[in-house]
Amino acid sequence: MVATTTVSQNRHLVRRRSMDASALIANVGHFGIGTVGFLLVAISAWGAIVPFLGPTFGYSADGAGSWHWSLTHVVVSVAPGVVGTLVGMVVVAGSRGLVVGRGRLSLAGAGLLVMVAGAWFAVAPWAWPVVDHTSSYFVSATPLRMLANIGGYALGPGLIATACGAYFMGWASRHQDTGTGVVTDETFAPPPVET
Repeated sequence: MVATTTVSQNRHLVRRRSMDASALIANVGHFGIGTVGFLLVAISAWGAIVPFLGPTFGYSADGAGSWHWSLTHVVVSVAPGVVGTLVGMVVVAGSRGLVVGRGRLSLAGAGLLVMVAGAWFAVAPWAWPVVDHTSSYFVSATPLRMLANIGGYALGPGLIATACGAYFMGWASRHQDTGTGVVTDETFAPPPVET
């Protein structure tokens, strides 16, 4: 809430605006790096397992039966799903004491890797038939069913995984280890006054 008051000071009108800080804060709870890592694990696991488990409850985008292993399923779904799941588990495991830029795989590198896996999730059903010279990945269906297939197999997991990777990269750039020492009370202490 914004309130404006007018005060007269020495024959001049001064307007003061005050703002209630509670109106600006949106409380969404704790949505940190660990939460995004958990979301990445869940969506990547879904994207990897849906071609195998989906047909058991009537959700088959490519017409294959349940637990039918093929090179197409492995390349289009399992590979990006495994990458996203592993990176997500590493981020969740290290989210308590995460130091950016340390270890074998930095958080920015992990974010880039997840963004590539998410992009592959999103475009693979259309790109893989071109690479492998096979028929279309999605079988023809009603428009609503086709939307469900594209959203559940490709674009849904792909866009969410890409957003998680972008969040990791943004978090890493915001919390960079600048190489300076530990911040102490003397860092922000006022300069000494000469008497």
